[in-house]
Amino acid sequence: MKKWLGTLALLVFLAILLAPSMNAQPTWNSTQEFRNEYMRLLDTLSQRVPSSDESTWAVDMRRKISDIRQQVNGLSYPMMDQFSKMTDRQAFTKMIDGLAAGDSATKNEKFAAKASLPGAQRQAVIATPDFSSAVAGTTCSTTPTSAGTIDGEKIGLYVDRGLAVVAQGVCDAAPDVLGEGTNTIPCGLAAIANGVEVVLDSLIDHQEFCNGLLDGATQDAILGDVINVHSDVGALDTHLTNVNNQITSEFTALDTHLTNVDNHIAAEFTALDAHLVALFTQLTGQISEATALLGADLKQVMKLELTPEGLRKIVPAILTCTGANCPNVLASCPAAGCAWNNVGPLP
Repeated sequence: MKKWLGTLALLVFLAILLAPSMNAQPTWNSTQEFRNEYMRLLDTLSQRVPSSDESTWAVDMRRKISDIRQQVNGLSYPMMDQFSKMTDRQAFTKMIDGLAAGDSATKNEKFAAKASLPGAQRQAVIATPDFSSAVAGTTCSTTPTSAGTIDGEKIGLYVDRGLAVVAQGVCDAAPDVLGEGTNTIPCGLAAIANGVEVVLDSLIDHQEFCNGLLDGATQDAILGDVINVHSDVGALDTHLTNVNNQITSEFTALDTHLTNVDNHIAAEFTALDAHLVALFTQLTGQISEATALLGADLKQVMKLELTPEGLRKIVPAILTCTGANCPNVLASCPAAGCAWNNVGPLP
């Protein structure tokens, strides 16, 4: 089955080789255009590995990309021409554009992240993720790779993998179908495509691994913040409980004090009422005595007025009585009433 698939791939490859003789329209505008685009692909991959990174992984990636660049530069015009005819122009350029767009998105996201999170507005209680500790001892950066970048790399991986499968199939089948020494072109192209596949695979694995570490640091920070907030809420709840108890105690004391004040005021009003009643009783008695005294005095005056001149006398008790104890000096008048010389017995 494998040999049959290899033979089929070889036939496809031979059809591509014969395409110019059949006046087929080439996929690329020129072989040089394809070489330039392939170099752009390698440049884009190089940008994925910072030159400042001297880790074993980064050094190995730069070496692999350099080797592929040398292999592509070493391809003769005929080999490059056949390589271009095995590569779909639209899919290849779209793949490179996707990778470049991922680079741009990463830069934009870094800038947006810095612009949207000014330190002056961050609350002290919130702990930021410790990215430096999370990637310590690894070759990872403290800046995550954007989803757009990884997506573009995966699209490139799928495109390159399809090209590698065809070239490798032709390379494997050529000796059996055409004989030894006839597989130089397809095997060379397969080596280049396989090299790009290895680089992309390694980049994607490395970036996803690093993103996982940074995501873990973010989750740790969130968990720490949640624990801190939980502790703060617990402390606030205790404080509010204490404040509530204190307020309740103050209100209880105030209620007791107001009750005592109310009782005191009630007692004062009761005492005042009793005092006023006593005063009114005393005043009533004084008014009654004064009225009685005034009545007795008036009767004495009337008696004097009704007594002939020379016979008038004041009843001595009138001068010392205080009211109800005063004598009624007209008590002896006849039933018809007092009149001149008829005012009752004189004292």
